[in-house]
Amino acid sequence: MSAMLPNGTYHTAAGSTLTVSGEHGGTRELEFDWLEEENACIDCVPEPYEDDEGHLVWHCEVCGRGDAKWIPDV
Repeated sequence: MSAMLPNGTYHTAAGSTLTVSGEHGGTRELEFDWLEEENACIDCVPEPYEDDEGHLVWHCEVCGRGDAKWIPDV
């Protein structure tokens, strides 16, 4: 089950961004910066929802998996 971040804008230290909106936070706009995220490549597929600790998670048959902490924009 997802941690379900509250509505707002978030980023990772490497530059991926997430905007959460909608009545129940169900609308998500993700920009995955695979070039900058550690352990990511062009074949990586990001998960649509964060994990239980509030991380962006991606997986890939080429390079494995990775994750990055979402940081709220101020």
